Amino acid sequence: MNAIRIRKENQVYSAEDKRALAMFNYEEKDKRESKVMTDLKRLVNRTIGEEVYPNHDPFGANCQGWW
Repeated sequence: MNAIRIRKENQVYSAEDKRALAMFNYEEKDKRESKVMTDLKRLVNRTIGEEVYPNHDPFGANCQGWW
């Protein structure tokens, strides 16, 4: 009976570990994607010669785009 209880406990811990690892991997992937997007935006802005600020709204009424 004790062996069954220990095996079930290990299964629960294993599932919790898998969930924790999945969440960690998701967060790390999100950080990497965010960094890539930031770098890509910076490269595009530098290439087209515009300085775009964080509060810039490209679809705003007073937009003066590059076109």
